[in-house]
Amino acid sequence: MLKKYFTKELMYNVLLAVGIVVMLLLIVQWSLKSYTRHGEGIAVPDLKGLNVEQSREVLDKIGLELQVMDSIFDTKKPPLSVVEQNPKANAKVKSGRIIYLVVNATNAPTTELPDLVGRSSYKYAKMQLESYGLVVGEPIYKPDPHLNAVIGLLVNGKPVTRKTKVTKGASVTLILGDGLGGGKISVPYLLGLRYDEAEFKLKGYSLNVGAVIADDGVVDTLGAYVYKQEPGFGKGNTIKMGESIDLFLSKDMPEGVDPSLYDIIDSVETEP
Repeated sequence: MLKKYFTKELMYNVLLAVGIVVMLLLIVQWSLKSYTRHGEGIAVPDLKGLNVEQSREVLDKIGLELQVMDSIFDTKKPPLSVVEQNPKANAKVKSGRIIYLVVNATNAPTTELPDLVGRSSYKYAKMQLESYGLVVGEPIYKPDPHLNAVIGLLVNGKPVTRKTKVTKGASVTLILGDGLGGGKISVPYLLGLRYDEAEFKLKGYSLNVGAVIADDGVVDTLGAYVYKQEPGFGKGNTIKMGESIDLFLSKDMPEGVDPSLYDIIDSVETEP
């Protein structure tokens, strides 16, 4: 009974429809493969060490482009040579992809020297200069009562002052006091003084501020109070002129401060 429904004409139409569907699926699959290159891509070459023009020639040959994204300065690498690239070497990319480059700058950037003369010890000055991207050479000592205090700076053998512009990577020589000519004095009493008062008093006695340790909650260092000092004040405690005293700071005035001890050092004779 079903035979009358399955005519040749119907079977022909069904087969034709199935064929059309299969053909459409094949066309779609082929189109997708063609568009995506079926997972294939161009391997990014390693451009490190090449200059910009050399990199452009290499990329042009394989259908890729370049863009210089940033620059750094490294004295060990040639000017305009590629330092970094994105995407990395051997990554697979599509034709026309931009390769971003970081190149070595032609000229070294400059920086201003910080204000260190008369304000810093050798350790602090060295740390500051290195944070500015400068190289600190062996120090030179000259007669001065302030031991290890910075009394001058040299760049390429020439004296320089604060705010002098120098190239990053330059070598800076610190001129330090040798402490000669300064005797010993009793350790001054600093407890209860604000930081700026303690610093002023130490300079008056040819002493320096060493490490500064502030408690949590101290916002204004200059206005914070000294609650501890190293070396400490006491009978027989002496210090050589030019040396440093470490200060411990709190936002509150410490208890037990004796202001009568602030001037006691004036009556103590220096020792040769």
